[in-house]
Amino acid sequence: MLEKVKNNNIFDEIFIFICAIITALGWMFNSINGMIVLVLLATFTLILLKDLKFIIPIAIFFVFTIRDGFPNNVIPIPLIIVASIFVLVLLIFTCIQGIKLKKMKSLWGLIGLAIMNLIPIFWCKTIEAGNEVFYFFFFADLGYLFIYFIFVNGIKNISLHYLATVMSYLVFILMFECLIKVIELKDTTESIFSLAYYLGWGVCNEAGIMICFSVPFIYYLLATSKSIKMIAFEFLKLLVAILGVLLTTSRGSYLALLFIVITSTILLLIKSERRRFFTYFVIVFLMLFILVALVNAKSTVAFINNILDNVFYNGLDDNGRKELWVMGFKEFTDSSLNMWLGSGICAVLEEHMSSAGFQLVPIVYHSTLVQTIVMGGIFGLLMLLLHFYEKYRNLAKTNKYFFWYMLVGYIYVDIYGMVDNTYHMFYYMIPLVISLASIDVYIYKKNL
Repeated sequence: MLEKVKNNNIFDEIFIFICAIITALGWMFNSINGMIVLVLLATFTLILLKDLKFIIPIAIFFVFTIRDGFPNNVIPIPLIIVASIFVLVLLIFTCIQGIKLKKMKSLWGLIGLAIMNLIPIFWCKTIEAGNEVFYFFFFADLGYLFIYFIFVNGIKNISLHYLATVMSYLVFILMFECLIKVIELKDTTESIFSLAYYLGWGVCNEAGIMICFSVPFIYYLLATSKSIKMIAFEFLKLLVAILGVLLTTSRGSYLALLFIVITSTILLLIKSERRRFFTYFVIVFLMLFILVALVNAKSTVAFINNILDNVFYNGLDDNGRKELWVMGFKEFTDSSLNMWLGSGICAVLEEHMSSAGFQLVPIVYHSTLVQTIVMGGIFGLLMLLLHFYEKYRNLAKTNKYFFWYMLVGYIYVDIYGMVDNTYHMFYYMIPLVISLASIDVYIYKKNL
């Protein structure tokens, strides 16, 4: 009976949906309670089904329950307890399953990033008494390595369809969170497209990054769907993703989504199970879209101008990126030690606005390249390149549909990460390393 449940796509969809609902409600009403429910669900699921595959949605959605921030000099004890229980359950289960080095095809790059992040702790001089909590930042990439290690060894069986379904439901969570925030703040501005807001775990443009990263997974599900009902459902997810990105008011996410949708739609016409159907579908949809836009020409033009004025033109010249990059390169070239091994994630601490108000935070340089060389110097950059090599190499070993659609997602993140926060950010790294673990297990099982 349990074996039938474990291999049932309908059960997978319902279970992932339940995890998404718990996450969204936890974020809306009480983050700590939401996390506790997710931990209890994870524990019960592990005991019953004995496969970390079913913990993937819980692990990926977990951080998106965080709505209320806390001062960086205060350790949220309930959160630490919940996280410790979660890690303990995963560790025990993984030890029972055993360790298989042959499954870990993304290991060396992640080890390199962990070492890069950790070693500058020995010469960090910016953390003053009372702010010792900042030392945890040096262990972030080690934490991501640990999550990867746990999942790559604890997942028994995984389908790329399951991983894609999990990521597709992340779109619903993020759209819901952005929508609630926009509704709360809509009376504070003339246009909702001028809003910039915090979600707790991150800011609105970071929600845009994660929605865009999730969209190629939706296209993969579209490309491999065999029934009209499932195609319609996956298309609904795509519409939700587009709405979610619009609500983020992030110009980078708007442009990224445009690139992803155009590229992935072209792929849908040449690499999918039902190419002829999608050709007709895209033609009809475009005709209807153009017709509706022409019938409502004035509203359409006003809508576009609203976005252009508030999202693209406003703040384009003073977004602070150039100053951050100059600051980062100055830190990088400050000494030979900094150039070769970096000055660490806490090289520069400043007071900035966060979900917990103004507080001391490490400078984030809005660029994977700049962030990496400041954190780990040339050594860190080499480790990042090693990780990229493993990531793309392993992706090429998946099936033809997953490879092409996720290649779009990987390229988007790696290019967009040059001008915004992706790598070394927990909301991106946790889904990334769990995805890498899932892909590695899939490759390992395929080659048995």
